[in-house]
Amino acid sequence: MGRHHQFHADHGGHSITVTVRSGVSREVDLLVDGKEVVHLAPRGAGTTLVAGELPDDPPLPFRVTVHQPRFGSGLPQCTLLLGGVETPLPERAVA
Repeated sequence: MGRHHQFHADHGGHSITVTVRSGVSREVDLLVDGKEVVHLAPRGAGTTLVAGELPDDPPLPFRVTVHQPRFGSGLPQCTLLLGGVETPLPERAVA
């Protein structure tokens, strides 16, 4: 059975949430303001790049890098690249 990890950041009145499901089947969901904008099922461990945009005028593009270690070898990590600044996304508890 896999584990769920959720990473979140707020920016300019918008929210960016990444849910990572690890285990045998891996999934990555990107939500902007609570709405799913990307759903991926990457194969294997490694790094996944996910692109999105904040609904400003004009839209503000961003990229999330998700690193999933090999099965059982560690926790996933997410990094947000927004406005030329790269910052780690903090993990928050999943109920």
